Amino acid sequence: MQNNLDDRKKMIANAIARARANKPAYEELYALLEPLFLIQEEVGDTICLPQLPLDGQAAENNWKQGIPLLKRWDFPVDIQSAETILNAVSLKIPGGNAQLAGAAKALSRAFAAHPQEKQAIWESFLQHEFEPWEEWVDVSEADSASLLFLARSCLRPSIEWTARKLLERFPVPANWLRGYCPVCGSLPSLLFLVGDGERKGHCSWCATQWNLYRLQCPFCDNRLHDSLGYLYIEEEPYNRVQYCRLCKGYFKLVDVRERLDPPFYPLEEWTTLHLDILAQRAGWQQQATPAPGVYG
Repeated sequence: MQNNLDDRKKMIANAIARARANKPAYEELYALLEPLFLIQEEVGDTICLPQLPLDGQAAENNWKQGIPLLKRWDFPVDIQSAETILNAVSLKIPGGNAQLAGAAKALSRAFAAHPQEKQAIWESFLQHEFEPWEEWVDVSEADSASLLFLARSCLRPSIEWTARKLLERFPVPANWLRGYCPVCGSLPSLLFLVGDGERKGHCSWCATQWNLYRLQCPFCDNRLHDSLGYLYIEEEPYNRVQYCRLCKGYFKLVDVRERLDPPFYPLEEWTTLHLDILAQRAGWQQQATPAPGVYG
C-alpha cells in the first residue's frame, strides 16, 4: 500500500510542477494546495470507518429511482484524521492569506473550548442549508467561504473513503446518466472528456466519477442542442465552459484525451478559475453543488 501511496504523492507533485510551469498566474495557490493535497493523500491511507448498512438490493432500488446512496450529512467522518489535516495545513497557510488563517484559528479555538463536542462540530460542516457550526465556532475573524473550504478539506479524505468503499461493493450501473452523483447527489465540480469523446462528471463532494450524456446540462438536465453552448479561450481550447440557456448555469469541461500525464482533478478545479471568471462575466451562473432534484 505504501508504494501505491508514494506513487500517488509523486503524481500530485508532478501535477503541481506542471501547473507551475504552464499556469504561473496561480503561483500563490500552489504553496497551499500542494501540502494540502499531499497530507490529504497520506491521511486517506490511514482511514478506516464502519461499513454502512446498505445492501445490493437497496442500492439497486435507489438507483432505479434516481436516488443516490447517501445524503451529504450521512457520511461518517474520522475526526482524528480531520484534526491531523487541520494542524498540518494551518502551518502551511501563506502569510498573506488572513482569511484562511482566521478560519484555522477559529476552528482550533472551537475544538479547544469544546473538546467533548469535536464530533458534532466536524459533522456540522456536512450540512449546507444552515450553519450549525456557529454554535461552537467564533466566525468574527473568519469568512464563511474560508471556514467551509478549510473544514471540508479536512473532511474530504473521510468522504472520499466512504464513496470508494461503497463503489467497491456497488458499481454504478452503466445506465446512470443523471447530472448528479450516484453516491451523494451532488453536482459535478468538473466535466471531462475521455476516450472517443465520452463525457464524465467528477463529483464536487465525494470525487466519484460517472457517465453523462454527451449533450446535457447537469443542473437542469436540458439536452436540447440549440440551448447548450460553449465558451473557451483560444490559447486553451481543451478547457471550456459549457453553459445552458434554460437555467443560465455553467460547468467547466476539461478535455483530457490527449494528456500524456494523468490529470489530478482537484488541482484542475483551481487552475481553471479563469474559466469561472470568463463564464460569470458573460452572465452565466455557478450553481450550488447540491443537486436540486435530490436536495430540493
